[in-house]
Amino acid sequence: MEISQALESAINEQIGIELAASNAYLSMAAYFECNAYDGFSQWMQLQCEEERAHAMKFYQYLIDRGGVVRLPAVDAPEWDFDSVLKVFESSLEQEREVTKHIYGLYKIAQDESDFATVSFLKWFVDEQVEEEKVVTDMIDKLKMAGDRSDSLLLLDRYALEQRAEASGG
Repeated sequence: MEISQALESAINEQIGIELAASNAYLSMAAYFECNAYDGFSQWMQLQCEEERAHAMKFYQYLIDRGGVVRLPAVDAPEWDFDSVLKVFESSLEQEREVTKHIYGLYKIAQDESDFATVSFLKWFVDEQVEEEKVVTDMIDKLKMAGDRSDSLLLLDRYALEQRAEASGG
């Protein structure tokens, strides 16, 4: 069964959203790198790679279903942040936007009774729950730390350890 035009278009859009998220995370990593937060930078670099991997999953799925990949233009990401907290709040906003688009894809697939795409998207739905929770937890910790440099440095180290565990390292 070939994929519908509506799903093909929506998946191409999702590829662009995932690539934009990847670029945004790379920009966040650079901000942290320039501000001597190695742990936060590593966290964002891993997020960058993860979002690119998500884009590639959509890319390959579209090809496997006989669709045509049409890569959309991707806007330049934000790069000038005010604080560590603002970066993570931006990350959460971005994750929520990704979630919203995945839910939209899921709805199209359901409406079209495209059960293969519904099945494919289930992993992404579950992944977004985890992504939003991890970022929300870090935001809560950052709010407790406030502007105290000693607390921020501890959280920077914590971020490095958490991402190392998550990536199997």
